[in-house]
Amino acid sequence: MSELEVIKEQVGYNQPATEAQIRICNLKLKQNNLPELPKEYIDLLKKCNGFSNEDARIFGAEIKDNNWYKDVASFNITHFHGQGSNWLILGESDFAFFIYDSKQKKYCISDRDTLEAEYSKIDFMRAINDILRVE
Repeated sequence: MSELEVIKEQVGYNQPATEAQIRICNLKLKQNNLPELPKEYIDLLKKCNGFSNEDARIFGAEIKDNNWYKDVASFNITHFHGQGSNWLILGESDFAFFIYDSKQKKYCISDRDTLEAEYSKIDFMRAINDILRVE
């Protein structure tokens, strides 16, 4: 069983994102001086447009925010208040953000309050598992 199948079995997930949803999302990010979605994340969106596990979630593209799912462009535009950033927040839990650092081309987990990031040995799927608390 693939890592994605394990995650889907343990948490809630949305249907796949369409190409149009992904293009619109990237356009909104670019218009707000934010990085475009990284390829690995786009590949994930094409399989599942967001995940949710209790108080943790991986954001989707062009979805209406609700108790279970959040839109990645809307969240980042609101969080960075139109100031732009090298970071793109892809998910969250009560204590951490799952971030893509476009300058370093790396994924990291950061503390929600201090925004101190941990880059060492964080790969894409491990970070998703960490945020969603999937074993």
